[in-house]
Amino acid sequence: MMIEELQLINFKSFKRATIVIPKGLIAITGPNGSGKSNILDAIAFLMGWRAKRLRASRLEHLVRRGAPWAQVNLTIVNSGERIKIQRRVKPNGKSSYRVNDKSLPAHRVMDILSSLGLVAERYTFVTQGDITSIVEMSPGERYEILKEISGISDYDERRDKALEELKEVEQLLREISAVLREKEKELRRVEEEIRILEERSEVEGRYKRIKKYQVLSELKLLRERLSSLEEPKPEEIDTESLRRELERKEEEMRSLESSLKDSPVRRRGQIMAELDSLRRQREALRKALEAKEEVIRSIMRGREIPSFIRRDPSFLGTVSELIRPLPGYELPFIAVGSGRLNDIVVRDLEGAKRIARALREVEGRFRIIPMDVLKGEERRERGLYNFLLFDREYESLAAHIFNAILIDDLDEVGEELLGRARYVTMDGEIVEREGSIVAGKPSLGNIGKLMGEINDLRDEIQQIDEEITSKERELMSLPERDKEFERLDSVRKEVHELRRKYQEALSRREDFIRRTRKVIEERSEILAKIKVLERELEDLSDVDPLEVPDPRKEIVMLEMKLRSLGNANPKAKEEYKRRKEEFEEVKSKYDSFLSRKEEIESLIERIDSEREGILRDTLRKLSDAFSSWISILFEGGSGELLLSERGLEMRVNLPGKGSVNIDSLSGGEKSLSALAFILASQKVRPSSLYLFDEADAMLDGMNCKRYARALKELSKDSIVMMISLKRETLEEADYIIGVTVRGGESKVIAVERSIIGS
Repeated sequence: MMIEELQLINFKSFKRATIVIPKGLIAITGPNGSGKSNILDAIAFLMGWRAKRLRASRLEHLVRRGAPWAQVNLTIVNSGERIKIQRRVKPNGKSSYRVNDKSLPAHRVMDILSSLGLVAERYTFVTQGDITSIVEMSPGERYEILKEISGISDYDERRDKALEELKEVEQLLREISAVLREKEKELRRVEEEIRILEERSEVEGRYKRIKKYQVLSELKLLRERLSSLEEPKPEEIDTESLRRELERKEEEMRSLESSLKDSPVRRRGQIMAELDSLRRQREALRKALEAKEEVIRSIMRGREIPSFIRRDPSFLGTVSELIRPLPGYELPFIAVGSGRLNDIVVRDLEGAKRIARALREVEGRFRIIPMDVLKGEERRERGLYNFLLFDREYESLAAHIFNAILIDDLDEVGEELLGRARYVTMDGEIVEREGSIVAGKPSLGNIGKLMGEINDLRDEIQQIDEEITSKERELMSLPERDKEFERLDSVRKEVHELRRKYQEALSRREDFIRRTRKVIEERSEILAKIKVLERELEDLSDVDPLEVPDPRKEIVMLEMKLRSLGNANPKAKEEYKRRKEEFEEVKSKYDSFLSRKEEIESLIERIDSEREGILRDTLRKLSDAFSSWISILFEGGSGELLLSERGLEMRVNLPGKGSVNIDSLSGGEKSLSALAFILASQKVRPSSLYLFDEADAMLDGMNCKRYARALKELSKDSIVMMISLKRETLEEADYIIGVTVRGGESKVIAVERSIIGS
């Protein structure tokens, strides 16, 4: 196959141009903007490329301005037959094909071109951008090129179709499986119903036989019991005379009780009982009071004093341990004492210093009071210390800390008394010497509430003490004995005995009545049970009795078994037949689809195996071709393409460098290696025509010559057309086509090789 002629009419910058295509390496050159690339675009347009790949936003932009249409004609000679292919596009973007002046659809024309080896796919039309992209591609992207070169798209398409069918079959399998599970569930349900029906029939048969034996046994026992029943014989019981005697004695007892209602001896007994109750109440109140007072004392004791201080020979105790308030004076005691209640009291100043030194290592602050340096205070008639409890030796301590005058109310302190002393009320309010007043409850937990409760308890105890004293005085004035009470006790005993005898008589009579009634009731019950059993026996007339050791227990177990089995479906066997047919029908469909699923999975495995084989074979061929082109382009060395986890790796072994990844090469070396990869791709999937658009733009002079020689080698088996501005490249071309611009129109001109050489 050879291309004889290319004709461009109103295509882009060309108004009309005819280019004869000779054999060999054809170079197209011309200044930038001359339209030389439009020649390659025209061929690509004819081969069906879209507008964007032809450097146009839409096809209509390919039409030269003012022209009615643009057209490209390509004349091909194949096996002596001349084929003229034409593609025309109008300003409305509509395009059409003609082959040998006969209109054909685009897909038919693509088939003709493909049969001639003219395929517009990757790397049959190579641009500078393709070289750069190969250099910049990741191994994963190069792997996609390997797949494209391998031509496994057909396998991928077949695999995709198989996967799609597999997806549909699996979906149908899921749907049928759901139906099958439901059918199987229904089948198992009916099978269970048949089992229950058969088991229930067997249990019911045994139940009836044992039931008949039980009925016969019970009838025999009931009839024997009925014949043995006798009513009890009556006995003489004189309850009437006992009742009259009891009423007479009860009347006498009531008369005596009435006459002794106001007896002093009776009153004495009441008072003794009341005194006993009051004393118990007083004891309970005292215990409660002691508990609350202990709480108060624990509050006043404050924080714990270190044990080494208590062991010191000079230690006497804390203020709260040595001085206590009289009952009722706790609030003023706490208010005046305030933060002094936990002060440490010692015998002398030396002891105070010794303890102070020891406290240097203890966290917190302590106040130490040596008794030998305290001076006596003037004693006041209403001084608070007069209402405190302490040993005489601590009088100066009490006067020192609790030096305040006790008053009933703040109003007692006028301006004339200010400055003379401190004053404290029973509620714990303090008037200082300078006139300031400290008021409110001391903040020591619930001390106020506790004091109120303590005062209430003390008032209650006092009231009970007064009541006890009063009742004890009354008790002393009452006699201890009364003969009428002795007579009353005797009558009460007689009444008690008569009541016992009367109740016994009544019980014997009631027992006789009860036993008689019981016999009558039992006889009636037996007769009723016999009637029921006789009716049951009639229902079991066609059943043979089955004797068992314990029929009642056996019947209970059989009834439990029947309840556990539940109701049976009498038409279970007919339903089972219908459900079985439905299940088998769905199961057949399921098995059919399952078989198809296995066939598809086997097909996918076969496609994958064949696909991998083709991919490996293509990789081997591509790697061999790549190595061959590396050797040609670099005038020595070799190359290798191999698969890794990252994708398709490119390695080259250049003279003096050893085997390195393409990323480690210089810019020119990378471009030549990328070109070697493109040429290798073309060798694996050869085409009748290759177009190179300034693919040598990034190469230096020496590499341009290598590039051109490689294309010349390629042109031995295919038509190779290249666009170049590089002198070294053009020197290697067999034919040169020049393009220039005249009057806004691209023109094809001949170029002399001597001009290129100069």
